[in-house]
Amino acid sequence: VLFHYRVLLADGRVIESSGANPESVCLGEGALPAKLEETFAGRHLGEAYHIDIDAEEQVFGVADDDNTIIFPLSEFPSGVEPVVGALFEFDLPHGDVSAGRVVRVEGQKVLMDFNHPLIGKNVRYEIKIVSVQAGS
Repeated sequence: VLFHYRVLLADGRVIESSGANPESVCLGEGALPAKLEETFAGRHLGEAYHIDIDAEEQVFGVADDDNTIIFPLSEFPSGVEPVVGALFEFDLPHGDVSAGRVVRVEGQKVLMDFNHPLIGKNVRYEIKIVSVQAGS
């Protein structure tokens, strides 16, 4: 499925969007949260719709303190000063990349949060189906 989308917080602020380039996803592979993926069923080319997700549904998981990690300032690129709220990507030992948000900077230590950024937030997904192709 090829689709355009916007993610809005409860106050109407757009926090993510496909912009001019639609997103592509193969349904059934787990790339999207199940609740969101289920909304594609029975939809048609050109159809626009929205889904509201309440924070209490825990669609994006539950915050886990083990996903907050203190990094030495030396782990950040030289000349880049981490500020609260900034996102940084880190290479993980097994080859994946994970994005984390700066929570606190104290001297030479930076507290990073790697929990999903939408945990605990009420959000609305606005979706428009651009193309549908049968899987193989």
